[in-house]
Amino acid sequence: MATGLTVSNTSSLTDGQVIVVKSAKMAFEPAAPDPDLISNDRIGQGEKSWNLLTYARLSDASALTEGVDLSQTQQLVTASINLEPAEHGIIATVSKRLIRRQGDANVLGATGTMLANSLRRIQAKDVITLYDGFGKSIVGASNALDITYFRGANAYLMRDDKSGVTAESNGPAQPPFRAALHIEQISDIILDISDTTPRGTTTGFTDDLLQRWWKTRDRLYGVEVFHSGNIEADSSDDAKGGLFAEDALYMVMANNADVTEETDESLRAIEIGIFQEWDETERADDHGLEVYSDVAATV
Repeated sequence: MATGLTVSNTSSLTDGQVIVVKSAKMAFEPAAPDPDLISNDRIGQGEKSWNLLTYARLSDASALTEGVDLSQTQQLVTASINLEPAEHGIIATVSKRLIRRQGDANVLGATGTMLANSLRRIQAKDVITLYDGFGKSIVGASNALDITYFRGANAYLMRDDKSGVTAESNGPAQPPFRAALHIEQISDIILDISDTTPRGTTTGFTDDLLQRWWKTRDRLYGVEVFHSGNIEADSSDDAKGGLFAEDALYMVMANNADVTEETDESLRAIEIGIFQEWDETERADDHGLEVYSDVAATV
């Protein structure tokens, strides 16, 4: 990826000064919904860190006998997770000569847009990393995702007697649930629910899907399914998405994105930056699942 002044000065674009820049288009940015799919909070001004507390449930109430004192009391217990937002940022330097010579009045605006996209991308990737941390994984490497896993995932998340999980920990997850998936995982879902034989006789949802693609948040067994464009395939053409309740993962931010612009007169350039602080964590492991499946290209 190009960085620094090498793509921002006029010498690197001499041969196509007007033609290239006047018709320049920004690369399309992958969808990055992940930070909006999880619980979010803001840390207050002057606060250093954030303690996330979860109360454990109390024991079952007891049957009582008249005249007999209830002597056993319950102790309140919390699980605590500490989050301390770290700063993230990116800068770009644009020469004033570029702005004058390129004939592109929007070069600074385009630069700002690309910086904001970059910051959002790393924020999304930080959340995507958390999907790999869920203790429960479904499908498996080299296997295609199908709708049966969605039905089973719903039941798993809402169970209060999950294997290896104590009922007193987080309790059953509450819908609605969300899934963030690689686009080939979504393609496998579409294949599984599209009855295309014989052609010309399709009706309902199948006919709808044959005429369009998966919408932004179409539901499957009540689960909102989102295309997470920053989920990457590994060397074996498998990828890891997530299916979870909103409270399974948590992000705390210390500020809104801080945009800066500084002019360097001796360099004759403008430096533009964008910065933001956040931290993310898994809050309830049994309220989410890793969706690990084959994402080999269909064509």
